[in-house]
Amino acid sequence: MWGAPFLLGLLTSIAGVVLLGATLFTSMVTIFFVGVMLVIGGVLEIAAAVRARGESRGAFWSFMLGGVLTTVVGILTVRYPAAGLASLTLLIAGYFFASGLFHVITSVMDRYFQWAWDLAFGLISLVLGLSVMAQWPASSVWLVGTLVGLAVFFRGISMMSGSLMLRRGLHRVEA
Repeated sequence: MWGAPFLLGLLTSIAGVVLLGATLFTSMVTIFFVGVMLVIGGVLEIAAAVRARGESRGAFWSFMLGGVLTTVVGILTVRYPAAGLASLTLLIAGYFFASGLFHVITSVMDRYFQWAWDLAFGLISLVLGLSVMAQWPASSVWLVGTLVGLAVFFRGISMMSGSLMLRRGLHRVEA
């Protein structure tokens, strides 16, 4: 009962290590996937606009313009993956910077319980955001692939941990 999830977690962790070893490939596959999902989402939003046409003109135009924009961005991302990857990298770097700045400011201003951990997290996020921005566009080659690889690796670790907890629980029930 616990062995299959453990094995799946082990294989997922190994896949994460492989993805970390091929960050450019991982980044390109990820940006292609994001582009395809944008195209699919945009087309579905256009279909929703056509369905909402009789109900409300405001909803129709909102869905239609959003759908066209999403579809165009998706097509451009698939057609020009390097530009899409560079844009996504800047977006992620901006997120790290803004999130870090928010955590630094709120932890220093509020000084809540264990605020120093939040301050440390914020400072690390700030440094990460600034270093990615400083290395841009070269950071586009490794950032997205590294983040995806780490996410897959730790997902596998989480699956293995959960299966071992299930095993421990089953042993307690039997005893």
